Amino acid sequence: MKKLLFLLLVVCLALPALGLAEDYPKIKFYQKNYIASTDDTARVKVTVSKAGSMKAPITLELRNARGDVLATKDYKAGTKELTFSFQPDESQEGGHDLSVWYGDVKLNADEGYLAITDKHRKVITKIETDQPLMCVTIDCAYVGGPTDQFLEILDKYNVKCTFFMTGQFVENFPDQAIKIRDAGHEIGNHSYSHPHMLQQDNLDKWASQVRNTAQIIRDTLGVNPRLFRPPFGEFNWKISSFARAEGMEVCMWTVDSHDWDPKFARAPENVIKRITETKGPSMIDKGVIILFHLDGYNTASILDKMIPQYQEMGYTLVPVSTLLEAGGRALPALPYGIEE
Repeated sequence: MKKLLFLLLVVCLALPALGLAEDYPKIKFYQKNYIASTDDTARVKVTVSKAGSMKAPITLELRNARGDVLATKDYKAGTKELTFSFQPDESQEGGHDLSVWYGDVKLNADEGYLAITDKHRKVITKIETDQPLMCVTIDCAYVGGPTDQFLEILDKYNVKCTFFMTGQFVENFPDQAIKIRDAGHEIGNHSYSHPHMLQQDNLDKWASQVRNTAQIIRDTLGVNPRLFRPPFGEFNWKISSFARAEGMEVCMWTVDSHDWDPKFARAPENVIKRITETKGPSMIDKGVIILFHLDGYNTASILDKMIPQYQEMGYTLVPVSTLLEAGGRALPALPYGIEE
């Protein structure tokens, strides 16, 4: 009997450490994903349930995966919703897996996620550099068939470029994605399913399109994507915040080749003239980024004619990351726990 009483006492004392005490509130994040700018107050709303008979106010802590306390909030029995608020600073930019704690007790089962960014930071469209460098970028979404032809042409001219892949492209055409990686080209993130993201207006969907694809690329290709190209070029600072939280900067383009337009690109000379002869804004210049598509019209033949013209003009075609390095522009830090 004494042993039984002793065991009951030990269990009762251990309940708080295990987070099983009835009086402790149960926390659920109001939504899966939150965003914040360094300009504004970050707000993370949670719901509270099963608080038992606890009456005295207690202080809860909102922490990230590193264990940093981002914010605190007083709680008393009967409260059904709480909002943790704090002013983020530059050191907190990036992604934060969220949990709520009371002392050593974690009160939530499922974690939340907070992306913090400087919403005024400019995305990549062109990089200022004194070096004669330019970029060819190729978006990959719907087809994998032309991959070998593209790689042969790029290898023919000793050119490395940046391929932006959707998650579905990597899943549907893993062999082609691996060939691109093995050929030494840079891999960027192009969302999961190539949607019009601004039409979704949903933080969870935006985060999924960006973060899930980054993980698919890591798992399948073993590389960390450091650039994100939004489908159709449509984005806002909220979408870019999820990209930066994954260690990626939004990469747009200086010149759209229009290889996606059959009326324009069925005649390759139209595209070549547009990107090599037109005296428009920054059409031929140091630091220019050109947009092509793996499923574009006549794109392979266009590259076969365009690349030597650029090289004859003295330009070297490089991946975007090389251009960024030449221009002295840093990329966001990788997420906590992910190594370079």
